[in-house]
Amino acid sequence: MNLTRTLNNAKILGLLTGMTGLFIAAGFLIGGTTGMIIGLFFAGIMNFGSYWYSDRIVLKMYNAEKVKPDERSQLYTSVEQLAENADIPMPDLYISDMNAPNAFATGRNPEHGVVCITQGLLRNLETDEIEAVVAHELAHIKNRDTLINAVVATIAGSIAVIAELVFWSALFAGRDQEGELLSAMAFMILTPLIATVIRMSISRKMEFRADSDAVKIHGQREGLSNALRKISSANERQRRGHNSKVQEAGSNMFIYNPFASDKFTKLFSTHPDLDSRLENIEASSL
Repeated sequence: MNLTRTLNNAKILGLLTGMTGLFIAAGFLIGGTTGMIIGLFFAGIMNFGSYWYSDRIVLKMYNAEKVKPDERSQLYTSVEQLAENADIPMPDLYISDMNAPNAFATGRNPEHGVVCITQGLLRNLETDEIEAVVAHELAHIKNRDTLINAVVATIAGSIAVIAELVFWSALFAGRDQEGELLSAMAFMILTPLIATVIRMSISRKMEFRADSDAVKIHGQREGLSNALRKISSANERQRRGHNSKVQEAGSNMFIYNPFASDKFTKLFSTHPDLDSRLENIEASSL
């Protein structure tokens, strides 16, 4: 295992630990173990469905059609080989009719993995660049990033529920002290905000890890670097022209977030900036 990937794994584990600690602290503040269970219960219900059915939801959202082996034999064979390199089962392959070059992976585990690429990706990228993008998505499947996202979303949702309970319990408890109510309001606002910052940081670290793993799966760095440059440039043109069909609700799943902007604070970005990703790829071992 190379140093870059090891560091990314350690950072993800550290951030998950931090978010779990925040959840535990928030739960105990409102009602000890009971408060934690209430928050986890409500958030778990909301996120379980999206995790279990995420593949069907997102594929329908982006009008994706399944690719049969005899329809695009060269592409299918390439994905098969890359999946073998990644040591995971061959995922279902889909193509979305989106014009913007992009791709995403979904599925609740490697046995139910799905890779979806867009028509724009097939039109605008060279073969080795497409393969590099697929390798990135296979890395997400191998690392079970969909599961990690679901766990993080559940914890973040639990924290939001608990924070609201703190505020409303303070409000309806008839507390006259202004300081207590203001503290509860600050808790309701700041705690979910901190959880969101941690969640976005985990997302960025997973992208770094997938980039590093893609280099190893594909066996070269240039394909992914060139692909990301082209995808970034094309999505920027589409964003300026308001032609992108990507819906913001699922934009974090793509290899490149079409809604990314240099003007938007990095703390709330789902993906690292392009330059940082290129540096990470260059530092990744084959």
